Amino acid sequence: MTALLMPNDILSLSAQAARRLIDSDNGDGALLYLAMLEGGGDTEKARCALKWNEGRFSAAHALLVSLGLAQPRSDEPAPPPPVENDVPPEYTRADLLTALEEEPSFSGLCRSVEQCLGKPLSETDLKSLYTIYDFLALPGEVILLLAHWCARETERKYGAGKRPRMAAIKKEAFRWKRLGADTLEAAEAYLHRQQALIGRERELLPLLGIRDRLPVDKEREFIAAWVEMGFADDAIRLAYERTLFQKQQMNWAYMNSILKRWHQAGFHTAAEAEAGDKPPKRGASRAAAPAPATEDRQQAAGKLKSELDWMDEFLKTQKG
Repeated sequence: MTALLMPNDILSLSAQAARRLIDSDNGDGALLYLAMLEGGGDTEKARCALKWNEGRFSAAHALLVSLGLAQPRSDEPAPPPPVENDVPPEYTRADLLTALEEEPSFSGLCRSVEQCLGKPLSETDLKSLYTIYDFLALPGEVILLLAHWCARETERKYGAGKRPRMAAIKKEAFRWKRLGADTLEAAEAYLHRQQALIGRERELLPLLGIRDRLPVDKEREFIAAWVEMGFADDAIRLAYERTLFQKQQMNWAYMNSILKRWHQAGFHTAAEAEAGDKPPKRGASRAAAPAPATEDRQQAAGKLKSELDWMDEFLKTQKG
């Protein structure tokens, strides 16, 4: 056993990275991360060492990106185009009866979805389910995975015992189809990424002053984008503090503009951002203002000092 711990053969893995990998509950993600560490961060070298196919490698790499443990690939394939028109046919009651009588896989799917939702499906519910099954052509196992995921998310957001509406499941099914999560393997990889993102949200929300609620959908979109860009926690906190300084309150769009600028400049840690990007003066106008009189300057300096003292105290409170 001691041969495994020779000094020159030890890889360094931070506790934070280990915790994120453990929380993701994804063996491929952990293996790829170890291979990248062993290869000095070279993604292609890690891929060759693992001898994985493109699908398996892409799913594991996307997970690491969502965890903030890898940078997006420049050759990452674009997501599949949306379903053409996204307009399903108007299924009639006769269509549903025929499907229930002549398609055992659909009738079995109906029973499984009813068990998941804890109620019989209405005619409207059956139309939504048949749209997913027939128009989107999602496999039965993917539809069940989708239904259980929606049920789990509804309970997480609204409390135990709450169940999603079939219309919400149909809306999410269209989203899965657009994202290419339309096979069992792709759907499982997508859900692993989503679960990892939820874990990152739990870590990042306190840094954004949010401790007593879940993020709304638009806030989740911003957080997911920042995670995908590969920002460290301290960089996100620094962007938040600069947002408060400029806006006196949280402004998601303004904070997003800061992080997008840093990403384009290659700054992904607080140290990189502080070294390469100086914060603008709060309230500064792009056009040069005429120089104030001496008395006005003294008043402005006193006001600025007072505001900076207030901000120092505020940030200490937030960090506490």
